[in-house]
Amino acid sequence: MTLAAVEMEAEVIAPREMPVSRLAEWFESAEDATDLARRLSERDRDYFDNWQLTDAQVAELRRRGQPPVVINRIQRKIEWLKGLEAQRRTDPRAFPRTPQHQQGSEAASDAIKFVCDKEDFDQTAAAVWENMLIEGFGGGEVVHREGPTGVEVVINYYPWDRLFYDPHSGRPDFGDARYKGAVIWVDADDLKQAYPDQGGGVDELMRTSAGRSDTYDDRPQDTWADARRKRVRLVMMHYLDAGEWRWCLFSGSMVFARGVSPYVDEHGASVCPLIMQSAYVDRENRRYGAVRTMVDIQDEINKRRSKALHLLSQRQTMGDKGAVESVAGMKRELARPDGHVEVMPGMRFEPLQTGDMVSGHFALLQEAKNEIDLLGANNAMQGEGPAQSGRAVLARQQGGLVEIAPLLDRFSMFKRNVYRAVWQRIRQFWTEERWIRVTDEEKNARFVSLNHPVTLEEHLLSLPEEEARALVQELQILPGDPRLGEVVAVKADVASLDVDIILDEAPEAMTLQGETFNAIVSLAGSGAVPVPPEMIVEMAPGLRREQKDKILDLMKAQQDAAAQQQQAIAPLGEAQAMADLEKTQSEAQRNAAMAAQALAKARSEGAFPAF
Repeated sequence: MTLAAVEMEAEVIAPREMPVSRLAEWFESAEDATDLARRLSERDRDYFDNWQLTDAQVAELRRRGQPPVVINRIQRKIEWLKGLEAQRRTDPRAFPRTPQHQQGSEAASDAIKFVCDKEDFDQTAAAVWENMLIEGFGGGEVVHREGPTGVEVVINYYPWDRLFYDPHSGRPDFGDARYKGAVIWVDADDLKQAYPDQGGGVDELMRTSAGRSDTYDDRPQDTWADARRKRVRLVMMHYLDAGEWRWCLFSGSMVFARGVSPYVDEHGASVCPLIMQSAYVDRENRRYGAVRTMVDIQDEINKRRSKALHLLSQRQTMGDKGAVESVAGMKRELARPDGHVEVMPGMRFEPLQTGDMVSGHFALLQEAKNEIDLLGANNAMQGEGPAQSGRAVLARQQGGLVEIAPLLDRFSMFKRNVYRAVWQRIRQFWTEERWIRVTDEEKNARFVSLNHPVTLEEHLLSLPEEEARALVQELQILPGDPRLGEVVAVKADVASLDVDIILDEAPEAMTLQGETFNAIVSLAGSGAVPVPPEMIVEMAPGLRREQKDKILDLMKAQQDAAAQQQQAIAPLGEAQAMADLEKTQSEAQRNAAMAAQALAKARSEGAFPAF
């Protein structure tokens, strides 16, 4: 039987509602199959949080009299990458797919930005980025909720240890997963109140339910705000059934709620509201982050330093048996800076030189530090190293960014998926007229109307006077005509907008671009080549697109104002020029008349001969 035939038969015999036992089996399978990956992710989180030594190692160090020192190079690198994400944050932009949607794409950008600002998506994205760097994956969901002013689009964040997924999924964005979901802990009393018909089942769950691992345990573990407080673990699973996404809220064999995903994309296809993203995926579909490759080197750094300190604080000795009264006492004396050891006369005793061992450990320690510095956020990216020019530092930083470019691209994929989901929810649920308040970087608020009904009267007012008059005559509209109040169009109709959602990359200019920009600025400053100011703004590598647009708009506004002023004073200039010309001509005529009178007088007096 072919695969297509098997799938066709499965669609025919598949029940409308997947049995909860099958869903529970999927969840337990995911819990078992990802056990090793989750334990390694928990260890990576511990290393980031400075828990890098085992209890046995700490006990051994204290027995030696050494402090359990940890040189945490991992946290420093991850914090730098988190700071890089904060500096690279940009707003989503919607671009039209057709010319008629050019104006509406701006409204789409404003609507997405409004939702992201309201839901503080920057902080949610930062939390997912941290999970990707440390544990290897993270995610959230984009859903809708009925609010007092209408339907609201909501972005919820899920910590990595609340999420589970189909272990057969190998794509970084979990796009090939048959199912995925989250583990939710709720108070038993709240659960009974929400589902009063299943109160007895909730009590039974409290007595019999037990997890197969501690990853999905309640947090904090072994700590309760109230000893009498009881909590229940629920599983919220989204699964694909016959090409349609469905969901089910259950615990054990008890189903509390289930249904079909209410969300669709721009083509009407069913979509899952849960969006997840991983940093790296190995050949066994295990998810891991940037910390994974640093753990072994971090262990060597800690142990090499500890071993070198131990060699410096302890001395190896050699001697005949009985040369000292107490070997233990001798060791204690040698460990003291002012220690004194008495040796039996005639017997051999001497400390051994271990400086070569100490030097060897310090050399390996330095090599381990150099190795971990090359991983992830290396010194070149952090601008560290010998003193160099600003251009050289920028070149080194850009070269270092190449190494983590794939990781940044995975994170950008997550943000794009969230923005697209936000736009899909807006198109699906924002069907009425809505005003949104958009705030830009300078905190200048402006209001944007979506789904605004345009009446015939408004349409006529928006037309040029000649076109409006022609349309009034064509439709034979009279004053007070009731047709003036009819809706003839919808401005910024989000349901009909067809746009692409992209991200403006952060202002990390390439070195060649920076050098080109500096050369153009030098030419403009020298005056050797006329360079339009607009060109300088467009090529400025340190400005984002919206900043460039704002500067160009201000420049154009100033140019328009100057042109209008010039046009206003031009007639005055022409009148003044005419007046000056008339004055000059009048003076010339007067001077000519005076000269003629003087000449005539001179001739009458015989000063000049008559010709």
